Amino acid sequence: MVLVGHEAIGVVHAGWRGLAAGVIEATVAAMGDVVEAHIGPHIRRGCYEFGAADLDTVASALGERVRATTTWGTPALDLSEGVRAALGSVPYHDTGACTACTDLYYSWRARTERERFATLAWLE
Repeated sequence: MVLVGHEAIGVVHAGWRGLAAGVIEATVAAMGDVVEAHIGPHIRRGCYEFGAADLDTVASALGERVRATTTWGTPALDLSEGVRAALGSVPYHDTGACTACTDLYYSWRARTERERFATLAWLE
């Protein structure tokens, strides 16, 4: 995710543990003047099968809205909802892309692919 401020930008990558630990909130607080966030491709609720204990951990940190169900009916994490909760009132743009549903992006979780993709950001 890219956070855009008046004087700075922040690039944040948070898996479920970092999300639950408050990485996004800490970055927003450190920047102080976040104007908007841009959320990149990530695994989505219909594809992100998740264990009950870990789901409880994330829900206790970010609220019950992070609980979801996969398209095949098992418990899932709604990572998008967790990011939105962590952003609070910061306006955001979300690509809507699921890394598991398309081969346009690599996904270790969905296809055990070792390749990576990156987000780049800069101030002019």
